[in-house]
Amino acid sequence: MLNTEINFNPLDLTNKKILVTGASSGIGQATSIYLSKLGANLVVMGRNVDRLNTTLSKLAGNGHTKIVADFSEMEDMSELFGEVLSDGIKLDGLVHCAGISQVTPLNSLTKKKMLTEMDINYFSYIELVRQYAKKKHNNGGSIIGISSIAADRAEQCQTNYAASKAALDISSQSMAIELAKKRIRINTVLPGVIDTNILKSTSENGVDLELIQKTQLLGVGKPDDVASVVAFLISDMSRLITGRRLFVDGGRFL
Repeated sequence: MLNTEINFNPLDLTNKKILVTGASSGIGQATSIYLSKLGANLVVMGRNVDRLNTTLSKLAGNGHTKIVADFSEMEDMSELFGEVLSDGIKLDGLVHCAGISQVTPLNSLTKKKMLTEMDINYFSYIELVRQYAKKKHNNGGSIIGISSIAADRAEQCQTNYAASKAALDISSQSMAIELAKKRIRINTVLPGVIDTNILKSTSENGVDLELIQKTQLLGVGKPDDVASVVAFLISDMSRLITGRRLFVDGGRFL
């Protein structure tokens, strides 16, 4: 008798259309590549066209598209989603990886600096979710916001960064209640110390990374460690998970 389950793959994302922001580097790029290897059709979005082209060239399969966009001064994304849906195919998932991390001492914080970080890390996320949630834009599906361990345990000089990520987390819990009625799940992922360019810039700004890394029991993570969790949350394997925070922090602070 033929074993029909020999090719069983609960992480199969074939024909799923996923929008990934911040796809030009770091976790966003790794997530895009990872999801494409599972069969997803990607719409990759970022500010840097050259790096976005690099991401596009690394994706498995065909039919992927790129959109150059800067969230820093974008209030309404109706036109942007019109471009995303220009092929007539609705979205099955959204992963918001776009973000900036400003290491800013308290005495250097200004409203302008805070708003710049909030625009990209938080306000753009809410607008992306608002647009995704429109019936004409989605097939139900799953939304993931990339948060940070800083939202739970902030280090020094992360006052506004931590606030922007904590806002992303708690807002997702609220939105999960509304979105469930539309068959949309929404969760956030909180990476710990991950080996990305943001980590390098943090070190250059005087943060003691060696000390922080010692608190992470399983060591410094790689972008793929986050991407694999995102894949789980995008897939139907997580169909009963919504409004939750998932830590990818190597056992930090235990």
